[in-house]
Order: sequence, then C-alpha cells, then structure tokens
Amino acid sequence: MKKTLFILIIILMGFHTKAQVYVNPGVDTTDNAIKSAIKFYTDYVTEFKGEKLPDFTKYWSEEDCKKYKIPDPSVYGVNGGISTFSMTPSKTIHYVKPLKNGIILLKSIGGWVDSSKNINAMYITNHFISKNLDQKYQFISPINYYKQNWTKTKVRNIEFIYQSNHIFNRKKADSLIYQVKRLETEWNLKPIEIEYLFADTYEEIQLIRGFEYSIGLGNRDKTVGISNDLDNIIYSAGNGENHFHEFVHVYLNKLHPKSPLNEGLAVFYGGSLGNKLNWHIVKLQVYLKNHKEINLNNLDDFWYMDNFTNPSSTIQGML
Repeated sequence: MKKTLFILIIILMGFHTKAQVYVNPGVDTTDNAIKSAIKFYTDYVTEFKGEKLPDFTKYWSEEDCKKYKIPDPSVYGVNGGISTFSMTPSKTIHYVKPLKNGIILLKSIGGWVDSSKNINAMYITNHFISKNLDQKYQFISPINYYKQNWTKTKVRNIEFIYQSNHIFNRKKADSLIYQVKRLETEWNLKPIEIEYLFADTYEEIQLIRGFEYSIGLGNRDKTVGISNDLDNIIYSAGNGENHFHEFVHVYLNKLHPKSPLNEGLAVFYGGSLGNKLNWHIVKLQVYLKNHKEINLNNLDDFWYMDNFTNPSSTIQGML
C-alpha cells in the first residue's frame, strides 16, 4: 500500500495545474449562506498548487494561526510530504449544510477518474465554516468543533487529548513520560511541548483531523500513529496513552530531517504498528524463509508483507 500510494501521488502531482472544484447536483446553491461557504472553500483549496501552501491567515482564526504553522490538520492527512489538496485533479463538493450557531458543514470528495472511467476516491473531508466577529468567514478546526466530546490531561510536557468516555490510564502515561525522559537524556535534548491525541480506532483519529474518509480506511483495525513534527502534534489509534514511536519522530526528525533512518530510529526505540522491533524481525525472518524469491538487494521491490508488518521499517530498525 505504501509504495502504491507513493507512486499514485507522484503521478497525481502532474495534474495539479488542472485541478478544479465541482459542486454536486443537489447542493442548494440558491441559498446565500451555502453559496458563500462554497466560494470560501473553493478559494482556499485552489491556493494549494504543488508544494505551495495558501496564506492560512485569510482562512483560519488568528488564534489557530499563532498556535500552528499549519492550522488545517487535513493538509498533510493523507501523505506527510504532499498536501492533500494538491494530490487530486478533481475535487467535488457534495454536501453543504448550515448547522446550529451559524456553523456550516462542507464535505468534499477528492479523487480521480481512471482510463476506464472508474471513480477513485482519495479522501472525503469535513470542513466547518463560521463567521468571526468581523462577519468574515473562517474555518473551525475539527478538535474545536468536537471539543465537548474530548478531554485534556497535562503530564509534564505532554497534553493528552482523548475522548471523554475514556478512563485515563495514568500508569501508561507515566511509562511514556519515562521513555521520553530517557530519550532526552540519551540525545541531550530539551523537553518539547507536544499535543497527543489518541483514540481506539483510526476512523476516530481521522475524524478529528477533518476526514470522513481517507484512502486506507476500512481495513482490519491495527495500531496506527501519525506525527506532525512541524507543530509537535501526535495522533494515535489503538495504543492508548503510550505510542512512543511517534514521540521519537517528533524529537529526532528535527535533528536530521532528510535522513532515511528516521523511521528506523523510531522503530528501534518504539517498535512499529503496536509491536516491538524483535517481534517484526521474527516475522520478517519467517517470511523470507518462505519466500525465496525475495531479493534484498532490491529493497524497493519488497515493500509489503502483510497488514501488520512493514518490511522496510523493520530493516531500517535493524540498521
């Protein structure tokens, strides 16, 4: 999946100059509020061109722009290196609904049509739009919209953010803090203030990032983590209060941003997909014994084993 997604994204980057935003039949464009929200969203996503990002201050609150370099969590929600809205040649607004308190929910599908005219969806985003005190439209971050359903607990330099019906596991949180302290000592680093959002499933994490759907959802549940070392935010599904792998990324990626072994360091210290490195090494050994055709001199061709072990990450962790 990882290599396939990467190749697909590279191909789609060539289409970004032709990207358009369509409005699906059924959306009431005669409604002034809906029409204004559509224009606001369209202006926003059409500013994404290749690696170029928009001026976020035109679309997000002053508070969000001060707190985050990239206030929209969906921007790198599909691939960490390419913006979500630069990937897809086609974006279709299919749902716009005014909610309570003047908020408008806008849903958009991004994808492409292949040579056989099959529709391929890359993502479905949820964007919440409202007017500020100056009566200008701005986006509301998903976490702020859903905040009544989420709780925060601060322990040392980590703000744990989790669903209100979850019973906070302080012992597991303390275990994470212990690992973080040890990493800081080994690498002579100062503490980093980190937001850590975690839930049971990837669907819940993607919802809080602004996605109703993203490519890869719908498969069997597994432990998944996502780190944003630009704004020091970590998202985790299935690992509760301790997903140390992603904390390693936030701390160490900054030291050598282009190192191919950043993933290896995170796997070495924090395991991968919910299991320790040794567990993955054993699985890799068994797989290689049963698949003599694998040539480790061509690692780019050996990018997938199964849904629970990434051979590339395992080999980098060994290194």
